[in-house]
Amino acid sequence: MLRYSIQFFLIILINFNLHSQEENNIYSSSSIISKLEKLNTLGKVLYVAAHPDDENTRLITYLSNEKKYQTAYLSLTRGDGGQNLIGKDLKENLGLIRTQELLEARKIDGGIQFFTSAIDFGYSKNSKESLEFWNEDQILYELVWIIRKFKPDVIITRFNEVSGITHGHHTASSILTNKAFRISGNPDIFQDQLEFLETWKAKRIFWNTSTRFFDLSKYSDDEILKIDVGLYNNILGKSYNEISSESRSMHKSQGFGSLKRRGSEKELFILTQGDKYDDNLMDGVDVTWNRFGENNQIIEYINNLVGEYDPKKPYKTVKKLSILYEKVSKIKDEGWKKIKLNEIKNLIKACLGLFFESLSDVSISPTGENIKVNFDAINRSPININLKKVSVFDEDFLIEKDLINNEFFRLEKTIKIPESENFTEKYWLMNKPNFGNYDVKDQELIGNPDNNFPVETNFIFTLNNIEISYTIPLLNKKNSPTKGDDYKIFNIGLPIYLNPKRYNELVVNSNSQTIEVEVISGKENLDATIYLDIPENIKYEPKYFDLSFKDINEKKIIKFNLTLPEKDSFKEKIIVKAKYNDEYYERGIKEINYDHIIQQVRFPLSEIKIIKFNIKTKGKNVAYFMGSGDNIPIFLSLIGYKIDLLTLDQLSTDILSNYDALIIGIRAYNVNKKLIEKTKEIHDYVKNGGNVLVQYNTSRGIDVKDFAPYSFNISRNRTSQENSKVDIINKNHIALNYPNKILLEDFDNWVQERGLYFPINWSDDYETLISSNDSGEKPNHGGILISKIGKGHYVYTSYSWFRQLPSGVSGAYKLFVNLISLGIE
Repeated sequence: MLRYSIQFFLIILINFNLHSQEENNIYSSSSIISKLEKLNTLGKVLYVAAHPDDENTRLITYLSNEKKYQTAYLSLTRGDGGQNLIGKDLKENLGLIRTQELLEARKIDGGIQFFTSAIDFGYSKNSKESLEFWNEDQILYELVWIIRKFKPDVIITRFNEVSGITHGHHTASSILTNKAFRISGNPDIFQDQLEFLETWKAKRIFWNTSTRFFDLSKYSDDEILKIDVGLYNNILGKSYNEISSESRSMHKSQGFGSLKRRGSEKELFILTQGDKYDDNLMDGVDVTWNRFGENNQIIEYINNLVGEYDPKKPYKTVKKLSILYEKVSKIKDEGWKKIKLNEIKNLIKACLGLFFESLSDVSISPTGENIKVNFDAINRSPININLKKVSVFDEDFLIEKDLINNEFFRLEKTIKIPESENFTEKYWLMNKPNFGNYDVKDQELIGNPDNNFPVETNFIFTLNNIEISYTIPLLNKKNSPTKGDDYKIFNIGLPIYLNPKRYNELVVNSNSQTIEVEVISGKENLDATIYLDIPENIKYEPKYFDLSFKDINEKKIIKFNLTLPEKDSFKEKIIVKAKYNDEYYERGIKEINYDHIIQQVRFPLSEIKIIKFNIKTKGKNVAYFMGSGDNIPIFLSLIGYKIDLLTLDQLSTDILSNYDALIIGIRAYNVNKKLIEKTKEIHDYVKNGGNVLVQYNTSRGIDVKDFAPYSFNISRNRTSQENSKVDIINKNHIALNYPNKILLEDFDNWVQERGLYFPINWSDDYETLISSNDSGEKPNHGGILISKIGKGHYVYTSYSWFRQLPSGVSGAYKLFVNLISLGIE
């Protein structure tokens, strides 16, 4: 019998459910039918937009499961400029969360995920700003790279190229994609890519539009392609819009849980460029095996295989699948050959009920250390399968064990992680970003949604003289009381971690500061020297700490006392470093844990920003009611306030009377509907002399009259340019003069934006202080509304304090303190 090897390599985190490997490794009998049918389809669609949540999950689900195309979503950004409704992680950590949310969504809808290096810098009102910020040429280069790598037959954009209709990032995504469509097939453009890839030109590009958001009256009915994506899939037992809702509901950090919809759903498409079509997206594209020449033999073979499939005995299909593998191996197109061979391999595994995994006893370890690994396997079929060997780190373990039906096998080994300088920080976060882009050094990583797995293990089986090789990641698994199997990706770490207590150190009204660093050992019996890499104009003591650790994960807290130059304001950066075994280390460790995504581990640079400024404060005790999550309480405590986080039950008049001010966190009324029930107590607190600051909400699902003392409307207006014009419109108001004098220079160096969801049409009972506006737009006067109620003050403010205070913007601190201080002598 002919002997051959089937190779399967997992390159990126796509279609591999790390929460429950078995769900994705072993298809049900009914889903095997769908996967068998997919073997006869060879079409690709690339869907492009700007952010996580921009993708059309209904369409991706339909194209992946009904049409059985390879369907990818390319999000230009990772959503790192948004807000987080489920925690306090922002910026690059939020981008990491949203990356994983997209990957979880693709596991549900069957799509594939890509990204560019563009950084989400918050709301942009026009494409010009977005293209300038991102470096248009760089993102265009990456789009062309991804098109040439994925080779889509059809490209679809979520947005059109008309500026001013929607978010500037949205428009820019369409502009860039249409440019990439025009040039991706030209060998004279981005010639360096051709060292790795061939040129590729898609057949056509569509705009996936909607009458809900766009006026389509100028288009005739013949110019709009309509596709019903709300079909019911009998094999899956769900409609595509039901599956779509499950997929979209993975965007939990954005609060995008979606009710399931059933029934017909029409998607609309307008041809943007490329070949004309008759009645479907793929007109003129051969999506069968005949796209490589006459291959009717393969088509007929797969049709027979599907027709003869026995869902009660799926293992009977394995022999024919292995013959199909041999036929497909002769196809000349390397891209489609790899895809289809992998599909066949997954089906062989599924039909055998074959399950295996590699589990480490720890979830993280530095190089050079020994770890215990269990190689587990079980055959759940009457077919005779032999586990020939397993391998990891190029070390082979010969087994030659016949796996008897439903008998569990385990091989236990102690393995040394080879010495290297590698550790598994996310590839796009390894280097400091450029102005608007993550700095990705490795050309072949461009587009990937996540890192390659840190450690991969190989299982090699023999079946009827056929050798089958699978490559899977090394994982760690624990029993969680709430989840059961709790998988973590095994990460290669460092021998020592340096975690500053704060990455932004505020030095207020002083020339000295004590910084605290948590030092964690990554291995046993470690001796290290910890010191600061610091500018000459900052003095510190002690000069170093010599630390000894006996155990892994042992923690020690050290403190350095800094003396700063005698200046009113001062900014510098310092790096905490460790010397161990004549090597230098300067990174910490951060675990990001949310129930709906697999644990993420980062190794951020141990860099501390020192920010010095002078400020006057009034009052001492401040109550804070958290909204969707922010770090303002921590940073107010750094300038001398005593902050208490109150629960809903504690928002009573008698408890609030103990505080100089009550601050209500961002989007609190959006995420906590019961907060409205406390309106009377909050207003009574103000009438008795209290001070309330309510930070921004959106209009979604709330009515201002339910919580505000006087009327106003919440708009979608925002000032998105952080350096935009600001005018002082009420210069004599106490909030601009006490206890700190507010000047225009206090609005310098703000980050990401001024404010968002500004009020409009407010009652005359409110006073305003300042206005701001992006270039070419009318001023937004309502970013701070102040009303006097009885003896106290009620403030509604839409300026983005939640970004400014953690970033150490001194002017923002001064104005925010003035708002807290209203009525306090």
